[in-house]
Amino acid sequence: MKNFRFKSIWLLSERQQRARKVTFSLRKTLLVGMNHTGKSSLIKSLFIALGARPTGDLDQWSDDTAVVVEISIGDQDYFVVNQMSQRALFSSDGTIKDVATNATEWGTIFTELVGYNLVLTNTRDQSPVSADARTFFLPFYINQDGSWLSTWSTFVGLQQYRQPIQSVLEYFTRVKPAEYYELSSRKTIRQTTLSGLRGEERLVKDIRERVAKTVPLDGPKTVPEAFNQDIDRLTDEMTKLNAQQEQARNALVKEKELLDSLKLQIDMARHALSHYDHDAEYLQKDTHEVLVCPTCHAEHTKTFMDILRHAEDARILRSLIAQLEKDARKATEIYNASRAKLRDLDDRYSAVSDILETRRGDVRLDDVLRGMGAETALAAFAAELGDLKQKIDQLVLEIEGIDGQLAALTDAKRTRGILKRFRSSYEAALTSLNMPPVDTKRMKLSSRPDLSGSGGPRSILAYYSALWKTCVEDDGSYALPVVIDSPQQQGQDASNLPVIIKYIADDLPSKMQVILAVETPTTYKFDKTVTLEHPYQLLRPDEFSEVSDFVRPFLDRMSSRLVERPETTTDPTVS
Repeated sequence: MKNFRFKSIWLLSERQQRARKVTFSLRKTLLVGMNHTGKSSLIKSLFIALGARPTGDLDQWSDDTAVVVEISIGDQDYFVVNQMSQRALFSSDGTIKDVATNATEWGTIFTELVGYNLVLTNTRDQSPVSADARTFFLPFYINQDGSWLSTWSTFVGLQQYRQPIQSVLEYFTRVKPAEYYELSSRKTIRQTTLSGLRGEERLVKDIRERVAKTVPLDGPKTVPEAFNQDIDRLTDEMTKLNAQQEQARNALVKEKELLDSLKLQIDMARHALSHYDHDAEYLQKDTHEVLVCPTCHAEHTKTFMDILRHAEDARILRSLIAQLEKDARKATEIYNASRAKLRDLDDRYSAVSDILETRRGDVRLDDVLRGMGAETALAAFAAELGDLKQKIDQLVLEIEGIDGQLAALTDAKRTRGILKRFRSSYEAALTSLNMPPVDTKRMKLSSRPDLSGSGGPRSILAYYSALWKTCVEDDGSYALPVVIDSPQQQGQDASNLPVIIKYIADDLPSKMQVILAVETPTTYKFDKTVTLEHPYQLLRPDEFSEVSDFVRPFLDRMSSRLVERPETTTDPTVS
């Protein structure tokens, strides 16, 4: 079982000159604060930094806020840095390991870091796709804005996956262990290849049948009188290819102009950034209170805000360079794809042209076919079909072998044992939370309760806690932090709210890290309490200097790594 823990979070807004650092207990942490004091914003920032955006907005939040989250995975500590769409992963000693400028890049970095290998189905095209941080944290976070009701609306964008809930819950409770999904992914890849080979086999058989019908074994396929029709068809094909080539060349020229423009902007931004860096070095080293312009000799006072605005300009330039690099990489992909398309058109044009020229020479099509003979053509088809059959048979055997391994990993007896633990845990939680008993004989892992009134949140908490207790059994996949945002939902009455808090404090598994957000203090024991007092002031001016000193080096290293990425290069020659 892999242990994942939240250790600390740093939040920094250079625009507002405010910041905050919060450290979590590795066991039970209580966040206390009335509405709008920032409990949900603090929690959501944890998940956003790790690539899982929760449902619900961050109220009065500065878009430039940088977030650094310290996590532990097993016995290793890491820092994750996030600002806007940029993220970076650092080791515990501050060494940068990887950077990302979009969700796809970060998804790969995150899943490799935690060893998360769940494969789901893409809703758009039904293709297999790797699950990301949203599904990784899904069973372990009760979001104030999307989890206390009967639907799984914890994170934004879960619709990308086709029916993901059952697979996610089976993964973490090990109804289907991690090895199952590795094998399932390999099976999906082979099934896709097999489908393509079978389609190719059908096409070859169809062409073979057509040739067998039109080319008798005792004579040539074509007579000279029909030869002119073939030439006319080839001429039409060349005309169409010529038009497609012209269209592709025009598109390629425009794409090259866009790419050159982006590269020019990148060069200009890099040049400006180098001047900012030199100026920043001068501002920090110069001990004079007055700055003298070398051109006009005007005198300027050197204030802290001037230096700060100068640093902010440099940060914006670094972000601009990273975004331009991203746009340039995308433009390069489009440009290279167009070049490949044009080369393919050129090859097709040359091939058709060669055939046409050959037919205009001394060699006639009917002579070639007569010399070759229909038997040779059919023999070539037979050889191709034999090769395809061999590949198909090999894939069928491999898929059957994987099916056997999958069956062994979905042991019915073990599955019944897991469901029994889940159902009994749910029944016990209902009793502890002052809820009436229910029939759980047919209850599935995905049978999320749907009750109205004050009993609704308690039934939801009982359901989640049953999942958590099942997940942390000896054969569970991960031990992840449980984060519960404000159980005071749907008019929870005063007598039952303490029951909920007591249950969270005393009855959840001791080996789990728990972070609970509530509105008022409680007498129940938590290992650490963080109090948030001022509305809309989660970030505080008195912490800015200390947090900035810690966070700024991470941001600078992330920006430098993004700027240092290999520049997009292409062959400027339009072929």
